[in-house]
Amino acid sequence: MLLLVNPTAGRGRAGRLGPSVADALRQQGFSPVVVMTGSLAEATQCARRAAEGTIVAALGGDGFLGAVAAGARVSGAVVLPLAGGRGNDTVRRLGLPLDPVRAVRAIRELSVRSIDVGLVNGRPFLGVAHAGFDALANEYGNAARFPLGPFVYLYGGIRALRAWRDVTLTVGVDGQERSFTGWFAAVGGLGQYGKGLRICPNAEIDDGLLDVVSLGKSSIAHVVVVYLLSYRGRHLGRPGVSSRRGRVISISADRELNVYADGELVGPLPMTVTVDPSALRVLLPTGRPGDAVSPSR
Repeated sequence: MLLLVNPTAGRGRAGRLGPSVADALRQQGFSPVVVMTGSLAEATQCARRAAEGTIVAALGGDGFLGAVAAGARVSGAVVLPLAGGRGNDTVRRLGLPLDPVRAVRAIRELSVRSIDVGLVNGRPFLGVAHAGFDALANEYGNAARFPLGPFVYLYGGIRALRAWRDVTLTVGVDGQERSFTGWFAAVGGLGQYGKGLRICPNAEIDDGLLDVVSLGKSSIAHVVVVYLLSYRGRHLGRPGVSSRRGRVISISADRELNVYADGELVGPLPMTVTVDPSALRVLLPTGRPGDAVSPSR
């Protein structure tokens, strides 16, 4: 058992929870090696060096879990995702408890499942890779200089709405391209970000496919409605909302935009997203991955 902790995740929440999680693992009969990581790259390397079959408990935010997954898909380690960040969308979507100590105490009830891993410009991710208005909101939220707690996403969204200008996006799905003036394009592995926004609600993490959802030219009021509906995954079918599915997704734009994945900066557009089917082994509740999703868990 290897316990990797991002001590800065959730403004220090993961670091504070680390000792309690380690104690819970010991109570379950494990002897965890605890590593307080200094970077996402270190988390990836630790998971990559783990022996095949090792359980790697990852306590941090979505970007941290994606970094651990990048190493575990190479080593063959089994990942136990634990919520230690602000949004914790990976843990939410997988149906695991948001209390990491509770998740550890239930470890004997979990089973090993194989899930897909997305690759955006070669970088592994689990949740959503996206560009456009939502990525700009992510940037503003990350750059906030004062603690906003759960309101950080609202703050970022409001600033992005005020700053956004029309952009022409070109989205390709398995070689078939479509250009439009719009707000964003998001490619889902797990399909959830922003602390509960199910932007790609039909995404399945073990089908070997990627879902891409985009929003075309719309009023600010309609953009707000789309995002509110996405908390329940009910925005598909709204005017301007497009959803397609494929194995290779390409996205470019007529001006410079940054790409984010699992809440972390990847780099500027263009981006190409592919999928590595059943590449990662994860401890999950019984049932299909993503079936038991409840924001209150």
